[in-house]
Amino acid sequence: MSRVHDLMTDWRRRASSLRCREVVRGLESLGFTVKDRGSAGHKTYAHSGLRDWPGGSFNCGHGRNPEILSSYVGNILRVLERFLAELELLQPQP
Repeated sequence: MSRVHDLMTDWRRRASSLRCREVVRGLESLGFTVKDRGSAGHKTYAHSGLRDWPGGSFNCGHGRNPEILSSYVGNILRVLERFLAELELLQPQP
């Protein structure tokens, strides 16, 4: 299995208990750039290798490493699913 597929499987299983840092690290491990935006907990993410996609956003909420709402996890998973083939091609080969 690919790293993208493994991450998606894990996130689907744990969608209601994922922490913000896990999501940020996971996206970054796939080559996404995650940036903090204006309000507390608001983040945007984009991937330079996905030319047909402008990027997305999610909100981590407040506190230290809060849980991310499962609706945001679902949105991110839909993006990963949509671009699965491209993301797999962009991953470094072992």
